[in-house]
Amino acid sequence: MHGWGVTEALAGLPDWVALLFALLTQLADAWFVFGGLALLYLLADERLASEPRRAGATLIALAICALAATVAFKTAFGVHRPAGARTATPPGWLPALFDGVYASIATGDGFGFPSGHATSSSVVYGGLALALDRLWTRRKRLVAAAGVVAVVALSRLVIGVHHLPDVLAGVVAGTAVLLAVWRVADGRADRAFLAAAAIGAVALVAATIFAPNHPDEALKAGIAVGGGVGAAVVWRRVGGEYPSLPARVALPATLVLGAAWGGIYAGGFPPPAAVVGSALVVGGIVALPWAVARR
Repeated sequence: MHGWGVTEALAGLPDWVALLFALLTQLADAWFVFGGLALLYLLADERLASEPRRAGATLIALAICALAATVAFKTAFGVHRPAGARTATPPGWLPALFDGVYASIATGDGFGFPSGHATSSSVVYGGLALALDRLWTRRKRLVAAAGVVAVVALSRLVIGVHHLPDVLAGVVAGTAVLLAVWRVADGRADRAFLAAAAIGAVALVAATIFAPNHPDEALKAGIAVGGGVGAAVVWRRVGGEYPSLPARVALPATLVLGAAWGGIYAGGFPPPAAVVGSALVVGGIVALPWAVARR
């Protein structure tokens, strides 16, 4: 795919700029999004939303939708990333101890169109703007969300892992997914989770048909299916506006369950194991406020 020369033009920026944008791109990375939204759900701050638990659950569902939609789109198009996307030279002044970390945050593998980070940021930060109805005004929230999406999209170009059409398509795709799921859910978190499972099932089929040699894509789709189904079942049984969890409970729970989810994400498991594991982890996050309230 012709990238209009933007990525190549940005390749000569100073090392510190590349490092800065490699850090900023983490705003839409899976670990940051999942951990941040899980913590938001558990804390359930009423200063942010009128129904903070429902809003938090819906946002987790939207993040799963973004993951699944990205797999479906990328495997269907099968477009490769720019040359050099899998390699990154760390700044000379960066201690050698951080070379591996820099490589992990400044490179990309797999398919490139549309950008997963641009898709995810559009869904998640757009969802935050819609769901956090007690924070600022909707207009201010939408402007802030657009700013974050723009920074993430630019970061993908600066670190050289996408072309401009990739990130533009990601923003369009993410916005479309957000609006569609928001309408289907109609304020119900269980519907949002079921939508995530449905998109995940489509993504799993797409990955199996179009990308049989890329097992990571099927793994991600399995995570989406399991997370959506598990959370939908748990929310229907025990979901509700339980009191906010104290930080001393919410933070360790987020770290433990987030690490478990990350282990599934990075562990290379077959799709059936990913489905079951993700159902348990995401369902566990959704159930935790109920479990604590019972005690």
